[in-house]
Amino acid sequence: MNSSSIFFIVLYLIFLLIGKIKYVKGVEKIVDIVVILLISTISYWAGEEITSNQIFGLLISSLILGILSIIITYFSGVAIRHFNTTKSLMKANREKIIIGNSNRQTIIKYMLPFVIGWILGLLFHVSGTVIVSMVDYELYALASVLGYIMGKDISRKVILSSSKDSLISLFITILGDIILTLVMYMLHIANFTISLAIALASGWYSYVGPLVAVSSDPYLGTLAFLVNFLREQLTYVLVPFLLKLKFEPRSAIAVGGATAMDTTLPLYVEVLGKEYALSAMITGVILTLVIPIILPLII
Repeated sequence: MNSSSIFFIVLYLIFLLIGKIKYVKGVEKIVDIVVILLISTISYWAGEEITSNQIFGLLISSLILGILSIIITYFSGVAIRHFNTTKSLMKANREKIIIGNSNRQTIIKYMLPFVIGWILGLLFHVSGTVIVSMVDYELYALASVLGYIMGKDISRKVILSSSKDSLISLFITILGDIILTLVMYMLHIANFTISLAIALASGWYSYVGPLVAVSSDPYLGTLAFLVNFLREQLTYVLVPFLLKLKFEPRSAIAVGGATAMDTTLPLYVEVLGKEYALSAMITGVILTLVIPIILPLII
């Protein structure tokens, strides 16, 4: 583990404690700014480094791996858990409204700077050393803000209230991520370490993309971003279908991974009901707490 990774973890833990002691409202808005900067920088770097004949393969690989991450995770849960659920809680009409709004907002908010950054990278060239330094400092800013925000929510009560459902979902998420890692490694998409980092991000695309890009190269960093971005987006599309095929609530929550605490939470409330909302949130919170520590250690 290099000094940048150590500094990232230290910053995250320090601000976790600071946020626990004293929290100031409104800090959440800074996260969006930092994330957009990170996405723009990493896509700019990719625009400089990735050749035109690599783009199509990158997009196809990302889409396939994004779909595989969902299917593998869901059916990993199906394989180890069997539920006798006879009552479906899905409400198709309201579900479509939530899905449509979420997708539009995410595309505008995150994909637009991704595309703009890529175009600028094709047109203008900056030293790779400068870009790596920019990504490093943006990651440090992300570690500080995320740690501060998570400090507000973490408590003994939250940890103890982690129900059996959330722990099962957490286990299924990790199992699915490990299987996806083996698939990526056997297909020679990346070495085992990078494959594991991409998979264990569990949907946290804005973090894993820059981290992998700095640790490996812009191509794999972009792949990490897109695979996890598509995992989040396709969760809205595939989870309702998978639940109809085989109703496994804990597997459905596991698919959302780190996003189950925020962006995909409305989906779980809608298709599973409020009884599973807390489990989804706790699963997402735990993953969001540990991913910034685990990924730098792995890489």
